[in-house]
Amino acid sequence: MNLSHILDGATMIRNYRTSSKPRKHGAITRLWLEKPVLRAGRFVAGAGIIVQTFADHVHIRAALKIEVASHIVHHKKGEPILDLANTDIDKVLGIGVKIDIVVKPGELYVYREMTFEMNFTGQKPEFCSHSLKKYRLLSLFCGIGGLATAFVNTGACESALGVDIDEVTNNPFDWERKVKDPSYRAYSIETFQLNYPDSLVYWGDLKSVNNLYVPKCDIALISAPCVEYSLLGGRMEGLLEHFVPHMVRILRQAEVRAIFIENVPQYFNSDTYHSFVSLLKMDFPYVYHQKIDSYDYGSIDHRIRGYSVLLADKSEFSFPEPIKTPTSRRKRLKDYLSSTTDRTWSDIEDSTMGYFYNQHHKQYSETGFTAAKNKKLLVTENAVEIACITKGYGKIQSNQSYLLDKDQKRFSKFTPQEILNILGYPGWFKFVDGCSNTRQYELLGNSVNVRPIEAIASRVVTALMEIDIRHQLKSSVIVKESSVYEVNADGQIAFVIN
Repeated sequence: MNLSHILDGATMIRNYRTSSKPRKHGAITRLWLEKPVLRAGRFVAGAGIIVQTFADHVHIRAALKIEVASHIVHHKKGEPILDLANTDIDKVLGIGVKIDIVVKPGELYVYREMTFEMNFTGQKPEFCSHSLKKYRLLSLFCGIGGLATAFVNTGACESALGVDIDEVTNNPFDWERKVKDPSYRAYSIETFQLNYPDSLVYWGDLKSVNNLYVPKCDIALISAPCVEYSLLGGRMEGLLEHFVPHMVRILRQAEVRAIFIENVPQYFNSDTYHSFVSLLKMDFPYVYHQKIDSYDYGSIDHRIRGYSVLLADKSEFSFPEPIKTPTSRRKRLKDYLSSTTDRTWSDIEDSTMGYFYNQHHKQYSETGFTAAKNKKLLVTENAVEIACITKGYGKIQSNQSYLLDKDQKRFSKFTPQEILNILGYPGWFKFVDGCSNTRQYELLGNSVNVRPIEAIASRVVTALMEIDIRHQLKSSVIVKESSVYEVNADGQIAFVIN
């Protein structure tokens, strides 16, 4: 298996564990190729393909017009799907084995997950993102690409690799967790790939990322799952995650020069964070940290997060100062709304919202946990401040903000596009087709506010430019000095006359 050839030009790498299919003489390996994988490889429903098995891998490619196809790409609701199971595939892969699927235009390579050295740094194959020349971004736990969007918006950065695992079991909604349909659509991964088509995407467990899959990058962006650290989560503080050694391994393989970390404030007091910084202290001795409320950086919502920047070289980096804008000059909610008339309104009375203000308030008034405590629950179009939008915005919740009609008898949710506007996403950022509002609310709630991150990103880019210029000037001085003097055979310094 020529791995260098296989990886050349890859756009996606999918990592997961094979399942099985029953047969008369026992179960055999099932190779299920999901819709996002087939779409990334530009396979279409109804098209013919050639499936070939070799000693160490399975090769799947689009059939030429003159060829007789060995299989046909099936479809489900117009989307491509492929379910393969035969004795040849069973011999190469095996049941319950972790595999890597390398996706390229018109072809797929499938082989068993390879082992790797934890401290290996070596050759880097040429992926689809190899030609990118700006500061190259490596996004761990990339999600829909919020951090990458903030850095790309500076005009100085491009995404080279995004890593995330987007599985049904990660979904917080009970009714979706119960239905583990293998045709599940990976909305985070596909949204990231839609907005960053020139970036390599690794779809799978971060702990399984092979060193050979990591291209050279300049800046690492990290936004680890916060449920283990947040006040609303399990407060396990990363005890069972085991991500740190692999994060360090990947970053060292990528040879990044700057690391940007975003998370809930509690994360930065955890053993996970301190272990991570400790392992990298020799490579990244310059560490900066700040807790920031997005409202203090020009946003209308409150999203309090911690941010850390780690640099390999000394610079004049500092976090940007908060913006002290008078209330009278701040943007108002109406500046982010698509429309105040053409939208879906719900009556407050006899609704969940009415319950919050009536029965629920009476029942729990003594505890203080009532809707009345959230002064930003119902806001007008002239509001200059709203609550933090979370992943549960699809349901009516007492800790969110909703638009109040002028007659104060109806309310409306913000649309996903309006939330994108509120969070500072640029106009070019889009969700994939077929992504429901409920799913978009969840993805945005798990994402970031772009405004403060973009302000910090500008400082990180400036710091790297400062370091680069200093190194260039130093190299220039050395070159000039070497052209003035030389050492002769007797070990004496002599002037060189040009």
